Amino acid sequence: MGAVDTPVYALLPVRTGAAIAEAAALAQEATRRLAGQGIDHPADQLVDLIRSQATVTGLYDDGELVGCLVVHPGEDRPHWSRACPGAGISVSLVPPVPGRDDQAARLLTLWLADRAAQHGLEWIWWEIPASPQTRGALLALLRDLGWEDLTPVRHPDGRRVTPLRLRAELRPAPTVAISASADALPLPAVSAR
Repeated sequence: MGAVDTPVYALLPVRTGAAIAEAAALAQEATRRLAGQGIDHPADQLVDLIRSQATVTGLYDDGELVGCLVVHPGEDRPHWSRACPGAGISVSLVPPVPGRDDQAARLLTLWLADRAAQHGLEWIWWEIPASPQTRGALLALLRDLGWEDLTPVRHPDGRRVTPLRLRAELRPAPTVAISASADALPLPAVSAR
């Protein structure tokens, strides 16, 4: 009998105090590394979301947290998404750092696209700070991962952000590399129109 291949990565809900602290530290470390490259991406808002009642999902590689995403609570359409027809969900990810291994961001992106498509959604939305530094290497990396950047807008709280969107599409490949618990990312089902 041949050995059964088991996924290397696991997607799990982040719920315990220790797991939340680990996810917040991961976001802060990504911000430090981005700042070291001159890229402005403050972690405060993401850390606040991680510590709030938001749905937080961690990507673990052999028990070590390597990626994290947050579903924005009660926010299914950002203010700028009205120009993007179709149902979607708003998230934030711990951003990848250009020049470093982006495997976690790549897997999270593929898995999000697949998971959203399974639930009848068309888009995943994300906002990152809009600054000349961000528009360079970080946006190029995110485009390579499949995110589409839109024209920067002013957020209702006054911040300038670059909207990103990812088309939901079925991608079976992530299920080979990632095991996900049933409650890793609860999403609403959308009825067909």
